[in-house]
Amino acid sequence: MSTPGVVSAIVERLLPATPDEVYDEWIDPDALLEWMCPRPARCLKVEAEPRLGGRLRIDIEDAGVHFYVHGTYTDLDRPSRVGFTWSCSTWPDPTLTSQVLVTLVPYGLGQTLMTISHSALTPDLLEQHLYGWKLIAGQLQAALQHLGRSPTGKPTS
Repeated sequence: MSTPGVVSAIVERLLPATPDEVYDEWIDPDALLEWMCPRPARCLKVEAEPRLGGRLRIDIEDAGVHFYVHGTYTDLDRPSRVGFTWSCSTWPDPTLTSQVLVTLVPYGLGQTLMTISHSALTPDLLEQHLYGWKLIAGQLQAALQHLGRSPTGKPTS
C-alpha cells in the first residue's frame, strides 16, 4: 500500500566487485567522500558510525552553496543490505525524513547487482534524487573500477 504524495527513487547498477567489497564502500567514510556526492557537487566531510542507530552526516558544496544530509543507520546486514534515514538541510521541509535502502545481490563472477531505493520522498524531490542516485551509482562503479577491477568484475592486473 502506498501513501498518497509519497514516492520512491529506485536505481539499479551492476558493479565490478563482490557484495562484501561494495558493502565496505557504503560504510567507509573515506570511500563515501570519494563517490557519494553527485558531481559537480563535492563531499567536504563524511561522518559515519556504521552501527544500528549510528549517525551518518555528509557535508556538501555545490556551486558555492554549503549544505548537509544526515540520518541514522537503520539496517546493516553484511553483505546484502545497508539502510539509513536521509534528511537534507536544503529541502523545503528540512525536518522531513526519508529512507534509503541499498541492496547488494551477487551476480556472476565477482559482480554485484546494487539497488538503491530512496523511499518516503515527496513528489517535488523525486526527479532530483533519481538523477543524483544515478550519478552516484556511476561514480561508485568508476571508483570500483579504479580499484583494479574491470567492468565484468575480473581483476585487471
